[in-house]
Amino acid sequence: MGIKSVSMDDIAKDSGISKKTLYEQVGNKEKLVALIIDFKTQENLPHNIDFSQINAIDVLFFAYKNAIQFFKDFNFSMEHDLQKYYPKIYEKCSKRRRIMIYEKMVANMEMGRKEGSFRDDFNIDIIAKLHVMKIEAILQTDIFQKDNYSIVEIFKELFSHHFMGIATPQGIKVFKHKLKELDS
Repeated sequence: MGIKSVSMDDIAKDSGISKKTLYEQVGNKEKLVALIIDFKTQENLPHNIDFSQINAIDVLFFAYKNAIQFFKDFNFSMEHDLQKYYPKIYEKCSKRRRIMIYEKMVANMEMGRKEGSFRDDFNIDIIAKLHVMKIEAILQTDIFQKDNYSIVEIFKELFSHHFMGIATPQGIKVFKHKLKELDS
Protein backbone atom coordinates (compact mmCIF):
# COMPACT_ATOMS: atom_id res chain seq x y z
CA MET A 1 0.00 0.00 0.00
CA GLY A 2 1.32 3.44 -0.89
CA ILE A 3 1.10 6.79 0.86
CA LYS A 4 -1.40 8.24 -1.59
CA SER A 5 -3.99 5.54 -0.92
CA VAL A 6 -4.12 6.27 2.83
CA SER A 7 -6.25 9.24 3.80
CA MET A 8 -6.17 11.36 6.93
CA ASP A 9 -9.63 9.89 7.68
CA ASP A 10 -8.11 6.39 7.59
CA ILE A 11 -5.28 7.44 9.88
CA ALA A 12 -7.60 9.14 12.37
CA LYS A 13 -9.94 6.15 12.41
CA ASP A 14 -7.12 3.60 12.84
CA SER A 15 -5.56 5.76 15.57
CA GLY A 16 -8.84 6.07 17.46
CA ILE A 17 -8.84 9.87 17.34
CA SER A 18 -10.94 12.41 15.55
CA LYS A 19 -9.84 13.88 12.25
CA LYS A 20 -9.89 17.31 13.90
CA THR A 21 -7.48 16.15 16.61
CA LEU A 22 -5.18 14.64 14.01
CA TYR A 23 -5.05 17.90 12.07
CA GLU A 24 -4.49 19.89 15.29
CA GLN A 25 -1.56 17.65 16.20
CA VAL A 26 0.21 17.37 12.83
CA GLY A 27 -1.20 20.10 10.62
CA ASN A 28 -1.54 18.21 7.34
CA LYS A 29 -0.69 14.94 5.64
CA GLU A 30 2.65 16.19 4.32
CA LYS A 31 3.81 17.06 7.85
CA LEU A 32 2.60 13.68 9.08
CA VAL A 33 4.51 11.90 6.30
CA ALA A 34 7.66 13.86 7.23
CA LEU A 35 7.25 12.93 10.91
CA ILE A 36 6.79 9.25 10.09
CA ILE A 37 9.82 9.20 7.77
CA ASP A 38 11.96 10.87 10.47
CA PHE A 39 10.70 8.40 13.08
CA LYS A 40 11.35 5.35 10.88
CA THR A 41 14.82 6.63 10.00
CA GLN A 42 15.73 7.00 13.68
CA GLU A 43 14.17 3.64 14.50
CA ASN A 44 16.33 1.87 11.90
CA LEU A 45 19.63 3.29 13.14
CA PRO A 46 21.72 1.02 15.37
CA HIS A 47 21.71 2.46 18.87
CA ASN A 48 24.02 1.58 21.76
CA ILE A 49 26.36 -0.55 19.66
CA ASP A 50 30.07 -0.06 20.27
CA PHE A 51 31.59 -0.78 16.87
CA SER A 52 35.08 -0.12 18.23
CA GLN A 53 34.99 -3.54 19.90
CA ILE A 54 34.53 -5.51 16.66
CA ASN A 55 36.51 -5.69 13.45
CA ALA A 56 35.66 -4.12 10.09
CA ILE A 57 34.43 -7.38 8.56
CA ASP A 58 32.03 -7.94 11.47
CA VAL A 59 30.79 -4.35 11.10
CA LEU A 60 30.23 -4.95 7.38
CA PHE A 61 28.25 -8.13 8.11
CA PHE A 62 26.19 -6.26 10.70
CA ALA A 63 25.41 -3.62 8.07
CA TYR A 64 24.67 -6.37 5.53
CA LYS A 65 22.12 -8.02 7.83
CA ASN A 66 20.44 -4.66 8.50
CA ALA A 67 20.39 -3.86 4.77
CA ILE A 68 18.82 -7.24 3.99
CA GLN A 69 16.06 -6.50 6.51
CA PHE A 70 15.62 -3.02 5.01
CA PHE A 71 15.25 -4.50 1.52
CA LYS A 72 12.83 -7.17 2.73
CA ASP A 73 10.66 -4.47 4.30
CA PHE A 74 11.09 -1.98 1.46
CA ASN A 75 7.80 -0.80 -0.03
CA PHE A 76 8.27 0.31 -3.65
CA SER A 77 4.81 1.89 -3.87
CA MET A 78 5.55 4.02 -0.79
CA GLU A 79 8.86 5.07 -2.31
CA HIS A 80 7.10 5.93 -5.58
CA ASP A 81 4.36 7.91 -3.79
CA LEU A 82 6.92 9.74 -1.69
CA GLN A 83 8.89 10.67 -4.81
CA LYS A 84 5.81 11.73 -6.78
CA TYR A 85 3.63 13.46 -4.18
CA TYR A 86 6.17 14.61 -1.58
CA PRO A 87 9.35 15.37 -3.57
CA LYS A 88 10.93 17.57 -0.89
CA ILE A 89 10.54 14.87 1.75
CA TYR A 90 11.77 12.26 -0.71
CA GLU A 91 14.87 14.28 -1.55
CA LYS A 92 15.62 14.93 2.13
CA CYS A 93 15.19 11.25 2.95
CA SER A 94 17.30 10.11 -0.01
CA LYS A 95 20.06 12.58 0.77
CA ARG A 96 20.14 11.51 4.43
CA ARG A 97 20.28 7.83 3.38
CA ARG A 98 23.13 8.52 0.91
CA ILE A 99 25.14 10.48 3.48
CA MET A 100 24.68 7.83 6.16
CA ILE A 101 25.70 4.96 3.86
CA TYR A 102 28.67 6.96 2.53
CA GLU A 103 29.95 7.88 6.01
CA LYS A 104 29.58 4.31 7.30
CA MET A 105 31.37 2.92 4.24
CA VAL A 106 34.28 5.35 4.60
CA ALA A 107 34.66 4.57 8.32
CA ASN A 108 34.47 0.83 7.64
CA MET A 109 37.07 0.90 4.86
CA GLU A 110 39.44 3.00 6.97
CA MET A 111 39.04 0.53 9.85
CA GLY A 112 39.57 -2.43 7.53
CA ARG A 113 42.77 -0.93 6.17
CA LYS A 114 44.17 -0.43 9.66
CA GLU A 115 43.35 -4.05 10.50
CA GLY A 116 44.87 -5.37 7.26
CA SER A 117 41.58 -6.79 6.00
CA PHE A 118 41.18 -4.23 3.20
CA ARG A 119 43.66 -3.24 0.52
CA ASP A 120 45.30 0.17 0.64
CA ASP A 121 45.54 0.76 -3.12
CA PHE A 122 42.09 2.20 -3.87
CA ASN A 123 40.44 5.58 -3.33
CA ILE A 124 38.08 5.20 -0.36
CA ASP A 125 36.03 8.28 -1.31
CA ILE A 126 35.35 7.02 -4.83
CA ILE A 127 34.58 3.43 -3.77
CA ALA A 128 32.20 4.62 -1.03
CA LYS A 129 30.36 6.87 -3.50
CA LEU A 130 30.16 4.07 -6.07
CA HIS A 131 28.70 1.77 -3.43
CA VAL A 132 26.05 4.37 -2.55
CA MET A 133 25.20 4.72 -6.25
CA LYS A 134 24.83 0.95 -6.62
CA ILE A 135 22.52 0.69 -3.62
CA GLU A 136 20.41 3.56 -4.93
CA ALA A 137 20.28 1.91 -8.34
CA ILE A 138 18.82 -1.26 -6.81
CA LEU A 139 15.94 0.83 -5.49
CA GLN A 140 15.37 2.85 -8.65
CA THR A 141 15.85 0.58 -11.64
CA ASP A 142 13.66 -1.95 -13.35
CA ILE A 143 16.60 -3.65 -15.07
CA PHE A 144 16.16 -6.83 -13.02
CA GLN A 145 12.37 -6.85 -13.21
CA LYS A 146 11.98 -9.53 -15.88
CA ASP A 147 14.68 -11.76 -14.34
CA ASN A 148 12.69 -12.53 -11.18
CA TYR A 149 15.64 -11.89 -8.89
CA SER A 150 14.68 -10.80 -5.43
CA ILE A 151 16.08 -7.56 -4.13
CA VAL A 152 17.85 -9.62 -1.44
CA GLU A 153 19.60 -11.76 -4.10
CA ILE A 154 20.71 -8.63 -5.92
CA PHE A 155 22.03 -6.99 -2.75
CA LYS A 156 23.87 -10.15 -1.71
CA GLU A 157 25.74 -10.11 -5.03
CA LEU A 158 26.48 -6.41 -4.67
CA PHE A 159 27.76 -6.98 -1.13
CA SER A 160 30.06 -9.85 -2.19
CA HIS A 161 31.29 -7.95 -5.25
CA HIS A 162 32.08 -4.88 -3.15
CA PHE A 163 33.92 -6.88 -0.53
CA MET A 164 35.97 -8.94 -2.96
CA GLY A 165 37.06 -5.72 -4.65
CA ILE A 166 38.46 -4.13 -1.49
CA ALA A 167 39.70 -7.09 0.57
CA THR A 168 43.17 -8.43 1.10
CA PRO A 169 43.72 -12.21 0.77
CA GLN A 170 43.50 -12.39 4.59
CA GLY A 171 40.23 -10.46 4.55
CA ILE A 172 38.78 -12.67 1.80
CA LYS A 173 39.53 -15.77 3.87
CA VAL A 174 37.64 -14.33 6.88
CA PHE A 175 34.84 -13.08 4.62
CA LYS A 176 34.26 -16.49 3.02
CA HIS A 177 34.15 -18.14 6.44
CA LYS A 178 31.61 -15.59 7.70
CA LEU A 179 29.53 -15.94 4.54
CA LYS A 180 29.33 -19.73 5.09
CA GLU A 181 28.18 -19.10 8.68
CA LEU A 182 25.55 -16.68 7.42
CA ASP A 183 24.25 -19.08 4.78
CA SER A 184 23.98 -22.04 7.17
